[in-house]
Amino acid sequence: MYLKRLELQGFKTFASKTVLEYELDKDGRRGVTGVVGPNGSGKSNIADAARWVMGEQSLKLLRCKKSEDVIFSGTEKKPRSGFAEVSMTLENDDKPELDYSEIVITRRLYRDGQSEYEINKQGARLTDVVMLLAQAGIGQRTYSVIGQGMVDDVLSATPIERKAFFDEAAGLRPFQLKRQSSMNKLDASRDNLRQSELLIREIQPRLNSLERQVKRLEKRETLEQELALLQTQYYGAMYRDLESALSTAKASRDRAAKEADDASAEAEKSEAELRTMESANPPSEEFGKLRASLNRLMEERTKLREKQFKLETSVEIAKVRSEKPWAPLPLSKIISSIEALGQDQDTLLQAIESDKMDVEKIKQLASSIRAQITDLTSKLQRPAPEPEQEKDADPKLKKEMEELVTAMDDITHQIQAVQKELEDFNANEQKNRSHIFDVQRQLSAKRSEAARAEGRKSQASVELARIETRRDAFMEDVRMHIPEQEADLASLASKATDIRNPESLAPQLTKLRAQLEWIGGIDPETMKEYEETKKRYEELTTQTEDLVGAMASLETIIKELDQTISERSRTAFRKLNHEFGLYFKKLFGGGEAGLSEVFPEPEVNEEGIVVKPVDSSAGPIGIDIQATPPGKRLKAIALLSGGERALCSIALICAIMATNPSPFVVLDEVDAALDESNSRKFAEIISSLADQTQFVVVTHNRATMERAHILYGVSMGDNGTSQLLSVKMQDMLKK
Repeated sequence: MYLKRLELQGFKTFASKTVLEYELDKDGRRGVTGVVGPNGSGKSNIADAARWVMGEQSLKLLRCKKSEDVIFSGTEKKPRSGFAEVSMTLENDDKPELDYSEIVITRRLYRDGQSEYEINKQGARLTDVVMLLAQAGIGQRTYSVIGQGMVDDVLSATPIERKAFFDEAAGLRPFQLKRQSSMNKLDASRDNLRQSELLIREIQPRLNSLERQVKRLEKRETLEQELALLQTQYYGAMYRDLESALSTAKASRDRAAKEADDASAEAEKSEAELRTMESANPPSEEFGKLRASLNRLMEERTKLREKQFKLETSVEIAKVRSEKPWAPLPLSKIISSIEALGQDQDTLLQAIESDKMDVEKIKQLASSIRAQITDLTSKLQRPAPEPEQEKDADPKLKKEMEELVTAMDDITHQIQAVQKELEDFNANEQKNRSHIFDVQRQLSAKRSEAARAEGRKSQASVELARIETRRDAFMEDVRMHIPEQEADLASLASKATDIRNPESLAPQLTKLRAQLEWIGGIDPETMKEYEETKKRYEELTTQTEDLVGAMASLETIIKELDQTISERSRTAFRKLNHEFGLYFKKLFGGGEAGLSEVFPEPEVNEEGIVVKPVDSSAGPIGIDIQATPPGKRLKAIALLSGGERALCSIALICAIMATNPSPFVVLDEVDAALDESNSRKFAEIISSLADQTQFVVVTHNRATMERAHILYGVSMGDNGTSQLLSVKMQDMLKK
């Protein structure tokens, strides 16, 4: 790879577009290109342009005070430029790992401060430019561009700064950039991991709460499905059984009513016949009294039977109405009881903490709290009653029923006594009134049959009333729990044909409803919030796992890069140290020079005790230079003369170029401090290195000019802008 072209427009004194072409020499070597001209003509601006287009940000190195100073500021004869632009073209002929056969890097700066970078006419970032140059082995801060006065910087720099210079010169810059990028990514990953963990810790409690609610909701859905199926079976079977029982009871009542009516009609018929016979043959006074007494007792018994029917009906209805499904203590009452208990506890605590403690009041409050807790516990632990258990009837109705049974027994005894008297009277009067007595006996039998028929009718009516009451209670239950299915009870009954004892399902039905009441209602938005929170939690968890994996990968990469940098640094240091000694002897004609690594020292306190030992795995932190010119003793670099320092710096730069050749090097008057003899040595050295490195040398030295195969002359025109003139030395030699 070599520098093929450098285009300047509006950069410092190069107001017009200026192109510098760099070619290989006749032997195909990288060669030396010289830039000459009088002082102040703008020669060094070419070196500044190369440094600037490579991404230099230091205004001091660019010899500027502000960024817009690189833009041509104008003269009396030439207006100022609106922007500065420099393009560097590199020919890639030896680095197949790069995707470009020709690389064009452009930097542009406008007066409004807007800056642009381009790589092959495509917008790019400064980082992209720096990384590309580092991959090409070109460093913007090392020996690729050495400006005026910079030749001595490597000697005056600190060991730590010098090591950074050598690392970049040794080709470690790409690895260091990758390591720095990996470290930045690792730090960013750590920050992201901390943020993710904080978010996870923040979301976790809410997710747990929502998960519990969703589980309750899922359980509620299961219970509701089970309840719906059970309700279908229970209500369908109950409706079927009640309708069947109601139909049977109505038929029994109608049949008993018909039998009672028929018996009453027969009795009335016999009564009419008896009255006719008695009219024709009037009975005795005693017989009339017995008959009147019997009729009165029969009427009283009929009234008592009607009253008994009403009481039995009331008792049965009361029993049916008392058959309510059992349910535990409602959740609302539990909450209100607990709230009341909490208020009493707060009052007790205030009484205890009060300055004027009322012992009696505290005892009363404590006793009240114990009583409330006992009552609430007993209610919560109350077992469900057995389905077969029947409740006692109303005591008042029970007492009336007992009195009525006693009265009925008395009336029956009286009727039996009157009937016996009538039978005795009939026996005495049988001869005279035998036919009347036969009718009388038939009447008594028919009246007894009518009474029994009335009893059966009453029982059937009571049973019908009981079933109707149960059906009414059942319909109220339907309207309370499944009002939407009230019109479809017949359909439900058709689905519950296999249920033989629906009342056995009542306890399970009540239990399910109690569980649903205990679970309570859940906001429908809870599921949506749960899904969103769970998704966010899973994303954060996945992100955390990815970050942990990425951090582990980055740590592995950093470890590998550290190992690569360490190995290459040691190899490059040994070779650089060797080459530095050779070039030092060649330039000085003898003497000794070398490089030494500076390692960190342990921290010690005032008493000389080590408070922070040195990390055994840590490498050198700096590079020191030792130089002994021929005929002199070893002394510090700072004590060398100006010429000696220049030669030492040139020897070090030449050693770097021999160790890790750069595609090109721009030298801006680095030989200015050399005498004629050393200038020839310098020119000879760079000429020998031109096989692998392209040199662009800004110089006033004739020995250096003689080694150049292309010379560019720079002059200052009347309009205050730099003008360029090029000469190919081989063409001049042909002439």
